[in-house]
Amino acid sequence: MTTETVNQLLLITTDANQVGELTERLTRDNFQLTRINNSGFFEEAAVSLLIGLNKARLPQLLEHVRAACHTRTRFIPANLEAPPLALQTALVEAEVGGAVIYALNVERFVQI
Repeated sequence: MTTETVNQLLLITTDANQVGELTERLTRDNFQLTRINNSGFFEEAAVSLLIGLNKARLPQLLEHVRAACHTRTRFIPANLEAPPLALQTALVEAEVGGAVIYALNVERFVQI
């Protein structure tokens, strides 16, 4: 049970390949989170984490995100219309990984 005041809600979205290390780091440091599986860009698996915390702990949380969620360049199939007998799929270079973080102020937090 949380004893500190929760005054911020974070929504962190990252790819499924990186969320394991991130959740491990966060739970080891006593952050409570809710995991939501969803699909990401380019048909890559993504995961969103909902985390309620006190704003004073935000720098600590961001350190964990920076350490666990790295961007990388990858070639992914482009969803282009191609003739039925086309042998090669067009590939597009894209940056994947990393994390997107939304921070929302919490006016009232009630835990029942």
